[in-house]
Amino acid sequence: MRTVDFNLNIFILFIFDLKNYSDAFIKYCLIWLANLDNWIYFVLNLFIFILSFIGYNLRILLAGFKMRFDGYSKSIKLIKNIKYFYKLRRYFKFAFIGENSKFYGWGRKKSGYDAIDLADKLSGEFRLLEDGFIRSVGLGVDGARLLSVVEDDIGIYYDATRPSRLEMILSNYEFSDELLQDARWCMDYIITHNISKYNNAPNITQELVEKYELNRGKNILIIAQTSGDASLVYSFSDKFSTNEIVSLAIDENPGANVLLKIHPDALSGKKKSDIDISNLPPQIKIITQDINPISLLKHIDKVYTKSSGMGFEALICGCECVCFGVPFYAGWGLSDDRVKAPNRRNKKLAIEQLFAGAYMIYAKYIDPYTGQNTTLKRLLPQINTIKNARLNESDKVKFLFGFSIWKRKFILPFLGKNLKFISTFSKDPLKIALKNGLDNNSLVYIWGKKEYPKLQKWCDENGVLITRVEDGFIRSVGLGSDLTRPYSLVFDDLGIYFDTRFESRLEHILNYHKFSQYELEFAKKLREILINSKISKYNDDKDGIIASQNGKKIALVIGQVEDDASVKIGADGMKNIELIKQARLNSPKAHIIYKPHPDVLSGNRIGKVDEKEALKYCDEIVAGVSMPVLLDLADEIHTMTSTSGLEAILRGKKVICYGRPFWAGWGLSDDKKSLPRRYRNLSIDELIAGAYIIYPRYIHPVNLEPCNASDLIFALQKQKVILNNNNMVMKFKYKIYLILIRVGQKILRNYLVKK
Repeated sequence: MRTVDFNLNIFILFIFDLKNYSDAFIKYCLIWLANLDNWIYFVLNLFIFILSFIGYNLRILLAGFKMRFDGYSKSIKLIKNIKYFYKLRRYFKFAFIGENSKFYGWGRKKSGYDAIDLADKLSGEFRLLEDGFIRSVGLGVDGARLLSVVEDDIGIYYDATRPSRLEMILSNYEFSDELLQDARWCMDYIITHNISKYNNAPNITQELVEKYELNRGKNILIIAQTSGDASLVYSFSDKFSTNEIVSLAIDENPGANVLLKIHPDALSGKKKSDIDISNLPPQIKIITQDINPISLLKHIDKVYTKSSGMGFEALICGCECVCFGVPFYAGWGLSDDRVKAPNRRNKKLAIEQLFAGAYMIYAKYIDPYTGQNTTLKRLLPQINTIKNARLNESDKVKFLFGFSIWKRKFILPFLGKNLKFISTFSKDPLKIALKNGLDNNSLVYIWGKKEYPKLQKWCDENGVLITRVEDGFIRSVGLGSDLTRPYSLVFDDLGIYFDTRFESRLEHILNYHKFSQYELEFAKKLREILINSKISKYNDDKDGIIASQNGKKIALVIGQVEDDASVKIGADGMKNIELIKQARLNSPKAHIIYKPHPDVLSGNRIGKVDEKEALKYCDEIVAGVSMPVLLDLADEIHTMTSTSGLEAILRGKKVICYGRPFWAGWGLSDDKKSLPRRYRNLSIDELIAGAYIIYPRYIHPVNLEPCNASDLIFALQKQKVILNNNNMVMKFKYKIYLILIRVGQKILRNYLVKK
C-alpha cells in the first residue's frame, strides 16, 4: 500500500473516528520512514499529517458548540460503560484541550491515576468514578448495566488514606428534614424489598434458615471480600487477616452461631476470595449459596468485616458492625472500629444522615428504561420490579397453546427463554406437545379462555398447573386487533379475570390480600397519574373536546365487542343495543352518550349498533374521542363488563354495572347482577392496588424490560404525543399500516368462514 494512501486513512481516522488512531499512527510512522527516499511522498505525507492535526482539533472545537460533552478519559472501556452518565471523549495527546477541562478515571485504577496526572499537567480537574452503592440488577463482572456511579473530585470514598468528597459531605453537609425523611423512606424500602448492590441473588429460604441454624439464638456473620480489592488496600485493612477476624468473632461471641459469607464475585468464579476456607475452625458455617444480603442480614445480630459495603447494609438493618478497616461508614459513631479512623472524621452521625450523604448526595443514578438522570427514591421500585421479574423467571420448558403467530413475538419479554409454541391450527395439540417433550416438569400457558379438554385432563392427571394469559388493563397505544404489541399482560394460575364462573387469581387477591402501606401509597399515586395522563387501555383515540350539557346529567354508555368472552360469560351475551335501552330506562332524564368499542369501529370485531335504532334511546354517538375525556365529562357510566368501568371508579364516578366484571361486587359500583364470591368491600386504592399493581406484569416500550405501571404510563404518554403530533409522514404510514392490517384480517376471516 502506498504511503499516501495510508496517510489518507490516517486523515479519515482523525476526522471521524479516533479510537484506532494510536495503532494506525505507529504503522504510518514505519511506512513513512521506509519511503524517505521519495521526496514527493514525504512532502505530501507531511501536508496530510498537518491537515489531520488541524482537522481533529477543529472537530473538538466544533463539537463544543454542537453538543455537550463532559470531559476526557484515556479509557475506552470507561467511556463506554458510563455513557449514560457522562459524554466523554477519548484523550489524544495532540488534541486541543482548553483550560479547566475535566479528566475522568476509575477510582484507584490506572485510568484514575491517568486522570489525576492529566489534570495536573493540563491545568484541568480530575473526576474519579466508582460503582454506586446500589449498582445494578446483576454482577458487574457479568456485564450488568450500570445504574449508579459515584463521582469524586477530591479522592474516592474507599480510600481512607486521604480525604474524599464523601468525607466532606458527611463532615459539613446540613441535612434538611425533607432529605432525611426521604432517606428513611429509601432505607425502609431497601429493607422491605431486599434491595442491595447487585440484586441478582434470591432471598434466603426457610430451608437455608434451618440449615444454617439462624433461628436458634445469636447469629454472627463474617463477611469475606475479594482478594486484592481496592477497598482493602486503601482502608488500613492490612493489619488483620480474615482468618484472624474469624478467631476474634468466635472468642468475642461464645456460644453464638458464627457464619462466613463469601463474596458473590468469588462464588461466581470471576474473582478470588480473601480467605482460605480450608483452614477454618470446624464450628464456622460457610454460606456457599449466593443469597440476597439484606434478606440474610435480617437474621443476623452482628457482622465482622474489613471494608465491605455489606457492613453498611448491616447498619441499615439494625445489626452491630465491627470494622477491621476504615470503610466510608466507619469513624462516625455507628460502628465498632478496631482500626482508628482519620481525625478528619470527627463528627457523630445518625444512620439516616450517613445514608443520605452516601446514597442520595454522593451517588448518581439513571433510569433503567430511559437512561435519564433520576433519584434513588424513584429508582428503587424500578430495580425491585426488574429484580423480581428476573428471579422469578423459570428455566423450565414452557409450552404455549392458542398463541397466534403475531402473539409469539411479544410474549418473549414476559416469559424469557425455553418457549415451545403449539400451532393454533393443530388438530391434536396435546399429541404434538408430548412429542416435543411436554412432561410433568413443564409449564403450560394458554391464551385467554381457549379450551383444550384433552390438555386440561392430562394436566390434571399429571399435576401440571395451567396459566392463562390475557392483555392487561394498561395495554398499548393502539388496538390489539390491529396487532399492536401489548406492554401489559396478566398471568392467571387459577382462572382468568373475565370468567366469573370460577375464581381467578385477581379475585383471590381482591378477596384475601393484605395490602401493605407501600402498595396503598403507590395505588394512590397511580390513581392520580392515570387521571392526569388520560391514559387508558388502548389509547387509540385523540383526547379531543366534547361539549358539556349546561348542567344536565350526562350518562356515558360504553359499548363492547359482543362476541368477546367477557361479554358472553360475564354479561350473559347482552347486546350493545340492550345496554343503551337499559341506560335510558335507569336514567330517563339524562343526556346519554354512547361510545362504540374501538375494535367494533375498526371493523375488526362484532358489535355494531344500527345508528337510527341507537338514537331512539341515546342522545349522541361519539367516536374518535378518548375514553378518559368522556369519563371526566360524564356523571355516571353504564357498562356491561368493560375495564372502562374500573377507570370510572378510580375517578370517583357512579358506575351502573349490568354484568359481572372483576371490578364489580366490592362495594364501589351499582351492580345489577349478584356476585356471591366477593367477600369484602374495598377502597378505591385497594382495588387499584390489586388490579393495576399486583395482578399484571408490565414491560417498558423502550427496552422491553420489566417495569411498573407508572413507568409504562409515562412511556405511553410519550408514544401518544408522538403519534398525535403534526408529523404527517408518520400519520400517513400509521394509517396505511392500519388499513393493511384490517383488510388482511377481513380477508383471512372470510377465508376461514368459507373453509
